[in-house]
Amino acid sequence: MNKNYDWLITLIKIVGSGMPGSAPFLQALSEVESKEIKERLSKLEDPISNLHPDIPALAQLIYDKLKLENSTGLEFNDKFYQEYSKSLAVLEANNYIKQKKTLGQRYPSGIYVADPFFIMYLCSIAEDEKKMDSLIELVENCEFGKWLDGKKIQLDLPLPVIRAVFKIYESKGYGICSNETGTCKYLCKS
Repeated sequence: MNKNYDWLITLIKIVGSGMPGSAPFLQALSEVESKEIKERLSKLEDPISNLHPDIPALAQLIYDKLKLENSTGLEFNDKFYQEYSKSLAVLEANNYIKQKKTLGQRYPSGIYVADPFFIMYLCSIAEDEKKMDSLIELVENCEFGKWLDGKKIQLDLPLPVIRAVFKIYESKGYGICSNETGTCKYLCKS
Protein backbone atom coordinates (compact mmCIF):
# COMPACT_ATOMS: atom_id res chain seq x y z
CA MET A 1 0.00 0.00 0.00
CA ASN A 2 1.23 3.52 -0.80
CA LYS A 3 2.84 5.02 2.34
CA ASN A 4 1.41 8.45 1.49
CA TYR A 5 -2.01 7.22 2.62
CA ASP A 6 -1.00 5.63 5.93
CA TRP A 7 -2.35 8.62 7.85
CA LEU A 8 -5.74 8.29 6.13
CA ILE A 9 -5.93 4.59 6.90
CA THR A 10 -5.08 5.26 10.54
CA LEU A 11 -7.82 7.89 10.77
CA ILE A 12 -10.40 5.64 9.12
CA LYS A 13 -9.58 2.89 11.60
CA ILE A 14 -9.82 5.28 14.57
CA VAL A 15 -13.05 6.89 13.48
CA GLY A 16 -14.51 3.55 12.43
CA SER A 17 -18.10 3.14 11.53
CA GLY A 18 -19.23 5.80 14.04
CA MET A 19 -18.75 8.55 11.48
CA PRO A 20 -21.39 8.85 8.79
CA GLY A 21 -20.07 7.76 5.41
CA SER A 22 -17.03 5.89 6.73
CA ALA A 23 -18.50 2.38 6.31
CA PRO A 24 -17.60 2.15 2.59
CA PHE A 25 -14.03 3.24 3.40
CA LEU A 26 -13.73 0.61 6.13
CA GLN A 27 -15.02 -2.05 3.74
CA ALA A 28 -12.57 -0.96 1.03
CA LEU A 29 -9.71 -0.89 3.55
CA SER A 30 -10.58 -4.39 4.71
CA GLU A 31 -10.60 -5.67 1.11
CA VAL A 32 -7.25 -4.00 0.30
CA GLU A 33 -5.63 -5.39 3.46
CA SER A 34 -7.08 -8.85 2.74
CA LYS A 35 -5.68 -8.81 -0.81
CA GLU A 36 -2.26 -7.70 0.45
CA ILE A 37 -2.22 -10.46 3.06
CA LYS A 38 -3.18 -13.06 0.43
CA GLU A 39 -0.36 -11.84 -1.85
CA ARG A 40 2.16 -11.99 1.02
CA LEU A 41 1.06 -15.51 1.97
CA SER A 42 1.23 -16.62 -1.64
CA LYS A 43 4.84 -15.43 -1.84
CA LEU A 44 5.68 -17.33 1.34
CA GLU A 45 3.89 -20.51 0.26
CA ASP A 46 5.18 -20.54 -3.30
CA PRO A 47 8.28 -18.37 -3.58
CA ILE A 48 9.39 -19.89 -6.91
CA SER A 49 6.16 -19.12 -8.79
CA ASN A 50 6.35 -15.57 -7.49
CA LEU A 51 9.79 -14.96 -9.00
CA HIS A 52 8.25 -14.32 -12.43
CA PRO A 53 4.70 -14.68 -13.80
CA ASP A 54 5.81 -17.12 -16.56
CA ILE A 55 7.45 -19.59 -14.19
CA PRO A 56 4.45 -21.92 -13.63
CA ALA A 57 3.99 -22.39 -17.41
CA LEU A 58 7.75 -22.76 -17.86
CA ALA A 59 7.87 -25.31 -15.04
CA GLN A 60 5.31 -27.46 -16.83
CA LEU A 61 7.40 -27.43 -20.01
CA ILE A 62 10.61 -28.21 -18.15
CA TYR A 63 8.99 -31.09 -16.27
CA ASP A 64 7.45 -32.53 -19.44
CA LYS A 65 10.90 -32.53 -21.05
CA LEU A 66 12.59 -33.91 -17.91
CA LYS A 67 10.06 -36.74 -17.83
CA LEU A 68 10.43 -37.46 -21.55
CA GLU A 69 14.25 -37.41 -21.47
CA ASN A 70 14.57 -38.92 -17.95
CA SER A 71 17.43 -36.47 -17.47
CA THR A 72 18.22 -33.12 -15.85
CA GLY A 73 20.20 -32.02 -18.92
CA LEU A 74 17.58 -30.65 -21.30
CA GLU A 75 17.64 -29.06 -24.73
CA PHE A 76 14.93 -26.84 -26.17
CA ASN A 77 14.44 -24.94 -29.43
CA ASP A 78 15.36 -21.28 -29.90
CA LYS A 79 11.71 -20.17 -29.62
CA PHE A 80 11.59 -21.59 -26.08
CA TYR A 81 14.67 -19.61 -25.00
CA GLN A 82 13.37 -16.46 -26.66
CA GLU A 83 9.92 -16.73 -25.05
CA TYR A 84 11.16 -17.60 -21.56
CA SER A 85 14.48 -15.73 -21.44
CA LYS A 86 13.57 -13.57 -18.44
CA SER A 87 12.10 -16.36 -16.34
CA LEU A 88 15.04 -18.64 -17.22
CA ALA A 89 17.42 -15.87 -16.16
CA VAL A 90 15.58 -15.52 -12.83
CA LEU A 91 15.72 -19.27 -12.23
CA GLU A 92 19.43 -19.31 -13.02
CA ALA A 93 20.10 -16.31 -10.78
CA ASN A 94 18.44 -18.25 -7.94
CA ASN A 95 20.53 -21.38 -8.69
CA TYR A 96 17.54 -23.52 -9.68
CA ILE A 97 18.89 -24.16 -13.18
CA LYS A 98 22.10 -23.64 -15.11
CA GLN A 99 22.02 -22.57 -18.73
CA LYS A 100 24.53 -24.17 -21.09
CA LYS A 101 25.90 -21.29 -23.11
CA THR A 102 28.12 -21.62 -26.14
CA LEU A 103 30.39 -18.85 -27.33
CA GLY A 104 28.95 -17.20 -30.44
CA GLN A 105 25.46 -18.63 -29.97
CA ARG A 106 22.53 -16.33 -29.38
CA TYR A 107 20.59 -18.81 -27.25
CA PRO A 108 21.71 -21.43 -24.74
CA SER A 109 22.30 -24.92 -26.06
CA GLY A 110 20.38 -26.35 -23.11
CA ILE A 111 19.65 -26.16 -19.42
CA TYR A 112 20.61 -28.28 -16.48
CA VAL A 113 18.09 -28.54 -13.64
CA ALA A 114 20.49 -28.11 -10.76
CA ASP A 115 18.46 -27.98 -7.56
CA PRO A 116 16.54 -30.93 -6.01
CA PHE A 117 14.07 -28.55 -4.37
CA PHE A 118 13.33 -27.05 -7.78
CA ILE A 119 12.66 -30.54 -9.11
CA MET A 120 10.15 -30.97 -6.27
CA TYR A 121 8.59 -27.67 -7.32
CA LEU A 122 8.28 -29.04 -10.86
CA CYS A 123 6.58 -32.12 -9.43
CA SER A 124 4.15 -29.96 -7.46
CA ILE A 125 3.15 -28.32 -10.75
CA ALA A 126 3.09 -31.33 -13.04
CA GLU A 127 3.35 -34.74 -11.36
CA ASP A 128 0.67 -37.07 -10.00
CA GLU A 129 0.33 -36.46 -6.26
CA LYS A 130 -0.26 -40.17 -5.52
CA LYS A 131 3.03 -41.15 -7.16
CA MET A 132 4.88 -38.54 -5.14
CA ASP A 133 3.16 -39.63 -1.92
CA SER A 134 4.21 -43.24 -2.63
CA LEU A 135 7.82 -42.22 -3.23
CA ILE A 136 7.99 -40.15 -0.06
CA GLU A 137 6.38 -42.97 1.93
CA LEU A 138 8.92 -45.45 0.54
CA VAL A 139 11.88 -43.26 1.56
CA GLU A 140 10.32 -42.28 4.86
CA ASN A 141 9.71 -45.92 5.84
CA CYS A 142 13.10 -47.19 4.71
CA GLU A 143 14.80 -49.05 7.55
CA PHE A 144 18.18 -48.11 8.99
CA GLY A 145 21.04 -49.61 6.97
CA LYS A 146 18.87 -50.47 3.95
CA TRP A 147 19.64 -49.32 0.41
CA LEU A 148 16.99 -48.05 -1.98
CA ASP A 149 17.79 -48.37 -5.68
CA GLY A 150 16.01 -45.64 -7.62
CA LYS A 151 16.25 -47.63 -10.83
CA LYS A 152 14.22 -50.45 -9.27
CA ILE A 153 11.46 -48.27 -7.82
CA GLN A 154 8.31 -49.00 -9.84
CA LEU A 155 6.35 -45.75 -9.58
CA ASP A 156 6.57 -44.48 -13.16
CA LEU A 157 8.55 -41.45 -12.03
CA PRO A 158 11.60 -40.05 -13.81
CA LEU A 159 14.92 -40.99 -12.24
CA PRO A 160 15.82 -37.31 -11.62
CA VAL A 161 12.73 -37.01 -9.40
CA ILE A 162 13.71 -40.06 -7.35
CA ARG A 163 17.30 -38.81 -7.13
CA ALA A 164 16.06 -35.37 -6.01
CA VAL A 165 14.06 -36.91 -3.17
CA PHE A 166 17.11 -38.94 -2.13
CA LYS A 167 19.24 -35.76 -2.21
CA ILE A 168 16.75 -33.85 -0.07
CA TYR A 169 16.73 -36.64 2.53
CA GLU A 170 20.52 -36.70 2.40
CA SER A 171 20.65 -32.92 2.98
CA LYS A 172 18.65 -33.44 6.19
CA GLY A 173 21.13 -36.05 7.41
CA TYR A 174 18.69 -38.96 7.08
CA GLY A 175 20.74 -40.92 4.59
CA ILE A 176 23.52 -41.01 2.03
CA CYS A 177 23.25 -40.93 -1.74
CA SER A 178 25.64 -42.99 -3.80
CA ASN A 179 27.95 -40.78 -5.86
CA GLU A 180 28.87 -43.58 -8.24
CA THR A 181 28.28 -42.48 -11.83
CA GLY A 182 25.16 -43.96 -13.37
CA THR A 183 23.55 -44.96 -10.07
CA CYS A 184 20.62 -43.67 -8.09
CA LYS A 185 20.93 -45.26 -4.66
CA TYR A 186 20.12 -44.10 -1.15
CA LEU A 187 21.29 -45.62 2.14
CA CYS A 188 19.03 -44.91 5.12
CA LYS A 189 20.96 -43.70 8.20
CA SER A 190 18.05 -42.87 10.47
